[in-house]
Amino acid sequence: MYEIAKEVSSLNEYIDFIHDYQKNAKTELWYRGQRKNMWKLDSTLNREKELDNPTLGLGQITLLKYKNVLDFTLELDEFKKQLNSIPNTYNKFHLMFLGQHYGLKTPALDWSTVPLVGLFFALYDFKYEKDVYPVVFILKPAKLNSNSSIIINEKPICEPLNIDELSDTIFDEWFINTNKTPFSLVPFAVKSNYDISYRISRQSGVFTLMDTRQTLNYPWIQMNIDGEPFGITIKINPAKADDILQHLESLNINKETIYGNDHKEWDDICEEIVTNTPKL
Repeated sequence: MYEIAKEVSSLNEYIDFIHDYQKNAKTELWYRGQRKNMWKLDSTLNREKELDNPTLGLGQITLLKYKNVLDFTLELDEFKKQLNSIPNTYNKFHLMFLGQHYGLKTPALDWSTVPLVGLFFALYDFKYEKDVYPVVFILKPAKLNSNSSIIINEKPICEPLNIDELSDTIFDEWFINTNKTPFSLVPFAVKSNYDISYRISRQSGVFTLMDTRQTLNYPWIQMNIDGEPFGITIKINPAKADDILQHLESLNINKETIYGNDHKEWDDICEEIVTNTPKL
């Protein structure tokens, strides 16, 4: 499914490759690990969606539309009600990121600015299966946003967008219909400078925003614009997965340091919200 730029069999090999790639890229890079190579780069909100297009007559054209997607806005409203308190400075983007890290299904896809965090997520809970291997994606978020259609204050966005000063009005405009967002062609890279939660901070979390229609049959990260793709894919030798994970443990990169123990009750709250939220 994904073109492999490099296969690595050790932590040192991974670090050496990242070092060389960063030096040549000369731009900010984000990392995401997935323990199965066949999984799509898509948000949790979209993973159970089903095509919901009407039967068309001859010569008729319609936009793609999907169903079986949780009512994301209801989910977020219920999450806000159940939190004891949130800072007045938080907008709906912050709330979405917070819920995302405790189990809400949202249009946001997690990334990290730290290569070893991406590697950890590729290896954690990996179980050997035939033709299955862990992968780490490396994204150029500035290139992604430079090819988006989003304009803020009459200016195009050419870097990862800091959402800290955005209004809830913009959030509502973007997500009132997840079948019709400004990022239907390519995802949109966003980040926050706020210390939203221990988990997000420990994971150096950043996000891409996804449109429900992005079930495209090609990996969007490999789209080639101006001679280079938005990102690349590293294959982790599955036979060496346990060994590399042990090396990460020696660097104190493990489940405890990545997830922490703060607000574990929010995991249960989010699970209940997801279970009880209707689908569209």
